[in-house]
Amino acid sequence: MIWISGSAVLAVLAIVGIYFLFIQAPSVVVATPQRGLAVEAVYATGTVEPVRYARVGTKISGRITDVLKREGDPVAAGDILAVIDVGEDISRVQELAARLKLADADLDRARTLRRSGNVSQAALDQALSAQAAAAAAFRGAKARLDDHFITAPIAGAVLRSESQVKVGDMAQPGQVLFMVGDQAELQIEAEVDEEDITKVAAQQEALIRADAFPGRALSGTVERITPYGDPVGRTYRVYLSLPDDTPLISGMTTEINIVVRRDENALLVPVSSLSGTSVWTISEGRARRADVELGAVGQDAAEILSGLSEDAIVIASPPSGLTEGERVRAAPSKPAS
Repeated sequence: MIWISGSAVLAVLAIVGIYFLFIQAPSVVVATPQRGLAVEAVYATGTVEPVRYARVGTKISGRITDVLKREGDPVAAGDILAVIDVGEDISRVQELAARLKLADADLDRARTLRRSGNVSQAALDQALSAQAAAAAAFRGAKARLDDHFITAPIAGAVLRSESQVKVGDMAQPGQVLFMVGDQAELQIEAEVDEEDITKVAAQQEALIRADAFPGRALSGTVERITPYGDPVGRTYRVYLSLPDDTPLISGMTTEINIVVRRDENALLVPVSSLSGTSVWTISEGRARRADVELGAVGQDAAEILSGLSEDAIVIASPPSGLTEGERVRAAPSKPAS
């Protein structure tokens, strides 16, 4: 039989205690909170378009007999883009123009005769009424004829010809046939989720990305916000102005980050240290969970608004199953980036 003295037993227990306290305690990488730049941004998607543009359609149905402007062609306000078969309308205008000319002549003759006293006032009034009716009929027919000519409402260029409008195509009332706009000044029409719209305000900076310019962040500025949102899509329309030298062109789709807040001296911790809205720290060799208020969360670092002291020791990558008060060993610390 082997006997162990009381002092020996105490020594063994001490060694076992040290083993369980330090050897068995999991080792964790720790980080120290750092001060740095934090940027909070609202994400949106949008399409580049001219500030001044118009979708041009027709009020009438009919077959297109002529297309005078194509995509890319410059236009002045009033230029004819296409013609819908005038049919009988042009003959009707010619007929009514001749009637109006005759009514004008009859009225002039009635006025002359009235001044000389050779006709009654009633005859003059009848001539006036006939001329007014002829003029009204002519104006109505002329307006109907004008509807056959699709014109540019603004100066610029033909940005798009919907469905590649061709001679012989049938046009229908309300159908958009052309898009005309001035590409000298561009903007982005973006959609922002309703949960984020209260953070967005005019003159905020925006960073823009487009597939046509990979790896390049372009700039823009919030110009205005539509005051009434889309209750179905639960979004609000936001317009962003673009600098004159922007490489973006009409029709491009973009991804946008609107900078809603910037803090040059924010308290930052590694994103990997987050457990929901909590951060694991070490205090006196034990793991402690701190509930924090998060600010901007980036790819590598997260901003802490409250709930964590600047001198805290943060567990950079908390192991799964870590519990409150569990003993842990800190590996050499590294700063939050």
